[in-house]
Amino acid sequence: MQDVTVSVPILTVGPGSFDPDTILKSRMGYAANDCIKALETALSDPSTTSMGRALHFSADMVCSGGYNMWRKFCYEYAFDHIGLASLRVFHYLNGRFRELDSAWDKMPSEDFYGSEEIQRKIGEVVLVLQASPRAGKLKWPAVGKETHRNPTWLSSTRRAPDSSAVQKVWSRGTDMNELFVAGNELLYACGEGALERALFWLKWVIEEDALIKKELGGGLTTNDHGVNGGKKAKASPVHFLFKCCLEKYKEMAAKGLLRMNEEAQALATLYMSAPPSLLTGRRKLDIVIILLQVLCEVPKWKVPAAGPVVKDPVVLGRAVAQVPAFFKEVLSRPAPTKTIKKQPKPKVKKGLELGSTDSKLALMDKVANSFYGM
Repeated sequence: MQDVTVSVPILTVGPGSFDPDTILKSRMGYAANDCIKALETALSDPSTTSMGRALHFSADMVCSGGYNMWRKFCYEYAFDHIGLASLRVFHYLNGRFRELDSAWDKMPSEDFYGSEEIQRKIGEVVLVLQASPRAGKLKWPAVGKETHRNPTWLSSTRRAPDSSAVQKVWSRGTDMNELFVAGNELLYACGEGALERALFWLKWVIEEDALIKKELGGGLTTNDHGVNGGKKAKASPVHFLFKCCLEKYKEMAAKGLLRMNEEAQALATLYMSAPPSLLTGRRKLDIVIILLQVLCEVPKWKVPAAGPVVKDPVVLGRAVAQVPAFFKEVLSRPAPTKTIKKQPKPKVKKGLELGSTDSKLALMDKVANSFYGM
């Protein structure tokens, strides 16, 4: 029987590493940036020792007022490290965070932290993320400068027939013809299982849109295509391609080529409804990339469906039962004077020497802030 006994670890922060007047500290005395990086490192290791660390840092972050930051981290981690390897995880996260968000909005902070039911739900999220398989990183194809603002090149390259999915989304009055051509080429590449070519057209659209905006002031589209549930949203060609991918998914699902309806709906819900504080524009682009992977790769699977998010519920249940011990340890410490509601932007001194301790810490902060779109 697998041993799931885990112990509470302590992260050692060297003296003088951070300015206590400018860096927010958690209940356990960690800098917010340190806590995030330590949690990410722990989740990447499936060992029971790292399991304890992941639970410890999560409990500390949440109990220090960083629930929203922790929630955002969980989605970020799923996009960066899991993705198609366990697509069911997004459906799971959406459902679990609906429950946690509702409790967070209704309950006083200390009651939220102190509830063992809430603690177990938070711990379960951490354990699911840690146990999920990892996806490899995608490599973006090169898009030559000669392909942009070049009607001759686009005409000579065009080979895809008009897709019914693109026709349902494209609007003649608001979407440029280049977007129509690119959408057809992208979905045609998906039909052939050519992910690299599909990514080429996604990148081409983004770059072409940026060039048109620079030259003419308006991009490939002035239509937000209903993103954000009818609320005011910035028009983007990525919204157009997202809708095209969804329509293509529906067509393939109707033919039995894909059986990931709940997972596709979870991604669509995130794209359409998640607030900017949770998902940045870059993360919405990640959703489009995952949909492209689904369209290109999943039809080749023996069973074109997502696997279960939890492979061994018994082992997970035993580990979840120990979660309150981690919260008890954290809550035994006094609350911080300032809650870590969001990761702070560090004040970086000018003229730092390359290779110095200060420069390394500044670089770590810069990378972490970039990771959160700050």
